[in-house]
Amino acid sequence: MTLEQIKAIPILDVAHWLGLNMKGRSAHCFSHLPDRHPSLVFNIQRNTFKCFVCPMVHGSVIDLVMQVRGVDFIEAVEQLCLYNGEAVPWRSYLVSLKPTTQTTRLTPEYKSIILKSLLQVAPLEQEGRHYLIERGIDPKTSMTLGVGFLRPETYESLYKVLVSLHGRSALRRSGLSHFFLLAKGGLSFLLFPYRQAKQIHLIKARCLLTKEEADKRGVRRFVATEPAGILYNQDAIKSSSKLYLCEGEIDTLTMIQRGYPAIGIPGVSSFREEWFQLFTGKHLVLCLDNDAAWEKASEWFYERFSHHNITHSRFVLPHGMDINQYFSEKENLIGQTKC
Repeated sequence: MTLEQIKAIPILDVAHWLGLNMKGRSAHCFSHLPDRHPSLVFNIQRNTFKCFVCPMVHGSVIDLVMQVRGVDFIEAVEQLCLYNGEAVPWRSYLVSLKPTTQTTRLTPEYKSIILKSLLQVAPLEQEGRHYLIERGIDPKTSMTLGVGFLRPETYESLYKVLVSLHGRSALRRSGLSHFFLLAKGGLSFLLFPYRQAKQIHLIKARCLLTKEEADKRGVRRFVATEPAGILYNQDAIKSSSKLYLCEGEIDTLTMIQRGYPAIGIPGVSSFREEWFQLFTGKHLVLCLDNDAAWEKASEWFYERFSHHNITHSRFVLPHGMDINQYFSEKENLIGQTKC
């Protein structure tokens, strides 16, 4: 069973199976006692639950099993598989990804295995898909690039499982512990793997808050396992003589979805000198945000392009706009005109 199939198991059936004191589509909460009036409510359409008294009691059928029985994410998934008549050894599956020979060295290959282990059990579920759809990104495009999604409680549970398999030191050195900056704030986040030749070098996490919301709460929107040493979707460089350089993963996905061979950088200030040599013999179209950061960096970019003999042009955007906003507004306008 996939996680999506597991999460589709009817939540009322699971609640009865767990022995909750049911009253129609409500139940007495298992977290606070006494609960004289049933405060645990089940949403049949979304297949979720929520307690109106306990702020941390909510989620999917997996969360329900985790919270009622006090088990971790993997154990909850396995129990639901057994409930549905299937035995899926998730913990054994994660064990199978571990190197066969014990090593204390975090080689690039071993780091890739650890990062891949997390992504294998972090599919792009509904909340993450909705965030991307609102930005005009087809989930199929995201899944092609291996984008994942984690809720904070799921991340914390999976982290414990991975610690038991690889050790706390290996996880810290791989950078996975950095995501606690988001999880401790109760934030769900998307996962963007930076791959090259089938190996994952790093994962960048993006919470679902807007910049304004994040600033108001005083939290970070982006956290990475390490600074980007490669470009997002870097393998695309080999397949095209004309490349579209974007700022950030969302802008890159926006261009890829529309058929452009796009690659991404975290920001104009994070562009590395050694990356210029990747574009030898290529034509580079700059699809970077038209903002103050670009105005400050543009002279340096043009000077380095000239130095490395890289032909280039620019996708000129209205001031203050990025590629994703540009296409979203343009396509919305076309849709309104057709109507």
